This record gives sequence, C-alpha cells and structure tokens, in this order.
Amino acid sequence: MDNDSELFDWTVRNAVYATILERTVPPTVDETAAALGVSPDDVRFAYERLNGRHAFFLTPGSHDVRMAHPFSGVPTAFRVEADDRTYWANCAWDTLGIPAALHADARIEAPTGGGESIQFAIEAGQLTGWDGVVHFPLPFRRWYDDLIET
Repeated sequence: MDNDSELFDWTVRNAVYATILERTVPPTVDETAAALGVSPDDVRFAYERLNGRHAFFLTPGSHDVRMAHPFSGVPTAFRVEADDRTYWANCAWDTLGIPAALHADARIEAPTGGGESIQFAIEAGQLTGWDGVVHFPLPFRRWYDDLIET
C-alpha cells in the first residue's frame, strides 16, 4: 500500500469515528464520502482495507461498520451513557473503553451472563458501583476467529 492510500484510509477511519462521537452510530459509505468530498467507491475500498487490517469491522457481506472499537455499530446489551448520548459497546471490556476514549464520566449497563444486568459508572476516571470480575469466555488469541460472536 502506498503512503497516499494509507493516509486516505486513516482519514476515512477518523471520519467514521467523528460521526460515531457525534451521532452514536457509524456513517454509511455514502455519508463518509459526502463528508470527505470523495467518491463512494473510494470510501468503499477504504472500508474494505480497514476491515482487513482490523482497524474496524464490517458486517459480513456489507459495507456497514459493525464495530469501531470500542463502539458497536448496532445496539447491544452493553449500554454506555456519556456526554448526554447513549453508545453501544461490543462487550464488557469495551464498556470501559468508551468513557476512556471520550475522556468522560459514564453510566454503564451490562449483562451478567445469567440473564441479569449490572449497572456501574466511571466517575473522574474511576470505576464506581461495582467490584466484580469480568469473564472472557475465549482466550484473546481466539477473539479474531469470529469477533462478532466472541
């Protein structure tokens, strides 16, 4: 990949994240293209390259951004309220990543795995309201086998 393509890909990635921060959901290819003033095909190819590099993840068979860590592109059971917005996380780990990425306090709701949910918060960079343990059912080396289902 040449430097121009790599720079373009990171510009596209930054535009995707900027939209998520503003709207809480990722933009479509057409929305990203319009925001950057480039062709949708150029953005589509950038999305594919970024997906291949794990810079974000597309919904299989589409160009919809499913995951832009720590943000989920679809509603999940992992809800994070920060800066007067509701974001969706991909997993328990990402519920902590969202307030860290935003440098913001947050209220978090996450499933326990037993059909119940827990609520806790990040306040001034500190975890409050919970002193449990997060369990990851698969070792890290297997997360990318099927990241959406992991």
